[in-house]
Amino acid sequence: MTAQAAAAVSHLLLLLALLCMPAGVAGLQVGVEEAPPDTVAEGEVVDFTITLSGIPPAADTVIVDTDLVQQGDTPLLSPSGGGGNATNTTPASLPVPAGGSGLSIRIHGQAPAVTKVTQCGAVTLTTYDPKRSGYAYYRVRFTDEKGRPLAESDTRLFSIAVDAVDEFRAKLNQISDPFMRTYLQDLFEKGLVNEANALADYEMSRGAGVPLIWTVGGIVLTAVLALIAGIWIGGRESGGNEE
Repeated sequence: MTAQAAAAVSHLLLLLALLCMPAGVAGLQVGVEEAPPDTVAEGEVVDFTITLSGIPPAADTVIVDTDLVQQGDTPLLSPSGGGGNATNTTPASLPVPAGGSGLSIRIHGQAPAVTKVTQCGAVTLTTYDPKRSGYAYYRVRFTDEKGRPLAESDTRLFSIAVDAVDEFRAKLNQISDPFMRTYLQDLFEKGLVNEANALADYEMSRGAGVPLIWTVGGIVLTAVLALIAGIWIGGRESGGNEE
């Protein structure tokens, strides 16, 4: 057998050996017991357990993070099987079990709030955080004994649904006037949620016989309230900058 033929046979045998390796050693596997939904309401409580297997041999520490916030007295992260103590501090660094055996972690928390309500005299301003997606139930990554990051990682994301936002968008979709839709959306985004909804209701009911004067009156009233709120907020900001 020539040297070239021997090398070709050697390469073929190596390829066959790689193909025959068990799939279980391919990499990290994250099992989720009672997987949480992809979308939750703000403040909704979520409780589930993740089990890590196929942990890389070089891993010394697993770092777990979550965008959930603590709910009640229950810890955010509760490792089992010798994986360290429960904690509310994230990201949490947990030791990898000896021998690279599986690690289970209970995650219990609630979705963060995205609604902020501010009372400005007689005017209530309600604003919503524009970020309502891309939150993480968990982020898992590993480091070796020297703290160097390893390539293996896993993340599960969720979104936060806000009924008030969805309901207002549904109202806008029923209004044909593009100027009115833009005007109402602007009021809503500035925090005048109640006023924007009231005007949207007026606009939708015009076909039911509601006089136009009510719509105009509502717009004028909203403009006055917005002006008052702007003056009040501007006064507070100016006063806060004085020494």
